[in-house]
This record gives sequence, structure tokens and C-alpha cells, in this order.
Amino acid sequence: MEGYASTPIIFLSTFIVGLIQFIFILRLIFEITQVNFYNPVCQMVVKFTDPVLKPLRIIPLNFGRVDLIIIIILTLFTSIKIFIPYSISGIDINLISLLIAGFGKLINEILDILWWVVIIGAIGSWFMGFNSHPIFNLIDDICQPFYNIIRRILPPMSGLDFSPIILLVLITLTELILVPPIYHFASQF
Repeated sequence: MEGYASTPIIFLSTFIVGLIQFIFILRLIFEITQVNFYNPVCQMVVKFTDPVLKPLRIIPLNFGRVDLIIIIILTLFTSIKIFIPYSISGIDINLISLLIAGFGKLINEILDILWWVVIIGAIGSWFMGFNSHPIFNLIDDICQPFYNIIRRILPPMSGLDFSPIILLVLITLTELILVPPIYHFASQF
């Protein structure tokens, strides 16, 4: 009977941590792709994440456009999201293994979000009426840096732009190449 009562708690806890994690992932993607700061969705994400990030940014930990503070926070949130079901069931997890697995899961989730952003952007491009919406502008801002790199190598041919398809393949390949070794490494502890 006790197991059934904890299921809603596990779901709600995981959902809340996952929602916070998702907002911080958006902030990371926004900073890497340098989206329009004045987009209302971007403003909302910045207002939510700034109270946590501003005090921690006293120590400058940047690697190019990537803010390592956000990566550390996201790894912690992802590790907590993994840990919640195990903690309630009483299973012990090695902290180092949990953090490494959390980092692998974080990469997996970032790539999944980018994959869906490309899909939504491609579908949204078919409907002219929706292209002026701030979310579609934001999706275009996220995708364009990646598309531009691909278009330098393979420009649109006869009016057909294959960059979204190529980006989807690259995202999937990156996920298949990066994530399994991280999980394997986590299992070593």
C-alpha cells in the first residue's frame, strides 16, 4: 500500500525538477545560439533563471559561449531527477555514478530538445500565419546558426533546403556517439 502512495509523490517531484531543468536547458540553448534577447519567451526564461545564475556568476566559468555554471546546475538537476525514484524506493546509488549518469542524461535531453525544435520549426515553416509568433521566431533563432553551418557545406538546391534533415541526422548521430560511453563510464563506479 505504501508503494502506491509514493507514486504520485515521485511523479510530482520528478515533474517539478524536470520543469525547472527544462527552463535551464532553454537558457543554455538561448545563450549558445545567441537568440534575440527581446523575444518574450526568452525574457520569461531569463527572469526565471537569473535569480539562481546571477549570484553564481561571481566566478566566471565560461568556455566560449557555454556557461559552465549552467552546465553544473543542469547536471545537478538531472541527477536529482534520476535519483528521486531510487530514493523513495530505498535503492542506494553511488554519488559519482549518479553525477556522471546525470551528465549523460543531460546531453541526451538537450539533444532531444534540439531535435524537437528542428521538427517544430520545419512544420511551422509550412504555415505562414504562425511564422510571426514569438515562439516560431525563437525556434528560427535557435536553428539558424546550425543551418548556416550546414548551408555553407551544402547550399539549398533548386529551392530545396536539406539543412533541417541533415541537422536531425547530425543530432541523432551525436546522441548515439556521445551518450552510451558516458552511461558506460557511469556504470564503472
